[in-house]
This record gives sequence, structure tokens and C-alpha cells, in this order.
Amino acid sequence: MKILVLNVDRDDDFGIKAGLHSPFIGREENLDAAIGLGLKDPEDSDTNTLLAAISIYDEMTKKGMDVEVATICGDPKVGYESDLALATQLENVLEVIRPDRVILVSDGAEDEYIYPMVFSRVKVDSVRRVWVKQAPTVEGTYYILINMMKDDKIRKRVLTPLGLILFVLGIFSILPKVIELINDPSLYGLVSDMALGMLSLVLGIYLLFYAYKVGERTKNWSKRTGKMIRSGSLLIPFAIISAIFVVIGLFFGAEAANSNPDGDWAIRTLLFVSGTLWMWVFAFFSYETGRFTNRYLQVGKVYWSYMVVTLSIFATGFLLQGAIDATLSFLGYVRTEQSLIVLELAAGFLLMGFGGLLNLRMRMLSKSDAHSDSPEQMIEYPEG
Repeated sequence: MKILVLNVDRDDDFGIKAGLHSPFIGREENLDAAIGLGLKDPEDSDTNTLLAAISIYDEMTKKGMDVEVATICGDPKVGYESDLALATQLENVLEVIRPDRVILVSDGAEDEYIYPMVFSRVKVDSVRRVWVKQAPTVEGTYYILINMMKDDKIRKRVLTPLGLILFVLGIFSILPKVIELINDPSLYGLVSDMALGMLSLVLGIYLLFYAYKVGERTKNWSKRTGKMIRSGSLLIPFAIISAIFVVIGLFFGAEAANSNPDGDWAIRTLLFVSGTLWMWVFAFFSYETGRFTNRYLQVGKVYWSYMVVTLSIFATGFLLQGAIDATLSFLGYVRTEQSLIVLELAAGFLLMGFGGLLNLRMRMLSKSDAHSDSPEQMIEYPEG
């Protein structure tokens, strides 16, 4: 009877952090993978889990059992994509090893989504969950929490909902007082009443910025911008034109919203969006044109994804314009010809469909010509 000790890494830390390609079959491959991930991130629990699987393999080997060890990994996008990757790798491992029984090893509940998948293919004798021991002191707990917050997945899961709650509470706390203050400036005493709401708002924004590394991304963006300016990148003038369109759009939106001062906030919001919509669409188009031109001049290749994105943003603009015109016409605030609304919606759907077909076609050509010398090799997609 052949037994497989199967280690599961659902979010593919071995690939993301150590650059390793799973599955790993055999003691040597798994030990090399554990060392590779351990050197990149010594505190990752997947390293301990894999070492535990190897330890189980060694113990069973000493007892004379016919045993093999393997590790399968999923995808950073935990969910359908990761489970599909795990299922594919599991089929490959079972085909190579052909075990009669399996012992599953994981580091937590997240990896247990793979268990029903394994149960349906081979008998499972045991499930081993590995818990990593930590220092029990207050200093140790603080150290653990700080290091947990360095992990992108944990930080987003914990801080994002908390930041959103504080942000929403702050907005709804200060908004009525701000409206009162605007209507009657003599009520300046309301400013002190907004202190708690402002604290909640600022703290919520800070947590959201920290969760998504806004400060670090802004710093990297400023470095890239400075580098592009020094290198004479053509993206800079297009970005400036895009920013001008955004500012003009704000003025147009404010003018449209003020055209109906007696309307409620919902109607004025729709008017504002309608006024800014196409200026912002052209701002996005200008920026994407700059990216496309700059990439083409740098590497001499056509990145079709930019065209697909541009079609999608124009399609979104037509759909939003049609929806706004239909809503305002239905409520009786602005009379718009029904034929124009139908034309806007039809143009949006057609552009969206054409963009989707173009994207599918280009990807098919890219895959089919990946190993050929045909001109279609120029069809590529930028990273990210």
C-alpha cells in the first residue's frame, strides 16, 4: 500500500516569495523548496508545514512503509483560480505517484478547502494541521502582531473593514454638522462638535492607506515619474493633458450641478457626474494614448490591452451617460429624446462587446504564436 504525504499551500507562497514552480515531488525537491522559502521569509508558516510533512515522511520511511511526499500550490488569488490550480497539480501528482492513501498536511483552515477535492479522488487516512509556536510574552505578542501586519493578505483582511467602518462613521457624523454650518455660518460652535467625527474619519483614512500601502505606492510613483521626466518620456505631456481634462471636468460638473440649485442632492449628483463624465473619459483616453505611444517607441511592440481598455472606458462612458439621461428624463428634470438614450446604450454595449472580442482574439493569437517567428509575436500584454 503506497501512502502520499501531501502538503497544501493554497495561496502559493512558494511561488510568490521564493519563485519556485510547484508541484514538488520527493524528499529532495520538498526540502529544497522549504529551504528556498525559509531563506526568503523565515517566519512563513508554510516553511514549517512543509518541514512537518517531510518529518512525517521520514518517520514512515523508517518504519518500512511505502511512502512519498509532495507539495501542491494554488494561486495568490485565493478562490476559484487557486482551487483550479490545486486541482490540476493534484491530478498530476496522483498520476505520477498513484497512491492508495493520503495524509494531508496544512497550516490552517484556509488550506482545508482542498480536502473535499482530495477526498473525491483518493482515500485520506489522516489530516495534520501544523501550529507554529510563538513567544508567550507581551513583547512576543506585540512582535507577532507587527509582523502579521506586514503580510499583505492579513493586513488587507483586518484593516480594510475596520478602516471602512471608521471612515463611514466619521462621514455620517460630520456631514450633518457641515451642512448646518454652510447654511448658517454663525454656528461656528459646531466645529468643536465635529472633533470625534473628524478623528474617526482621519483614522479610517489612515488605516485604509496603510492597508493598501498608499504612501509606499505614492513614493514609488514619484520616483518613476521623476525617472520618466529625466528620460524624456512621452507619457508626461499626455499625463499633463489628462490632468487638465480632469480639472475642466470638475468645473463642468460643478456648473451642471448648480444649474438646478433647487434639486435634491441625488439629482445634483447625477448632473455633476453627467457634466464631468466625458471630460474624464477623454482624460483617461489621453493617458492611455500616452502609455501606448511611450511603450511602442520604447520596445517597438503593440500592446493591444491598452486598446481594449480604451474601448472599455468609452463603452462605460456611453452606458453611464445613457443611464443618467434615462434617470433624469424619467424623473422629469431633463427631457432627453428616447432615441438618443437608446443610441447611447447601444453604442456602449457594442463597444464593450467589441472590446471583449478583440481582447479574446488577441490573447488567442498571442498563445498560438508564442513559439513562432510570425509577426503576431508583436502582440503582447504588459505586466499588471
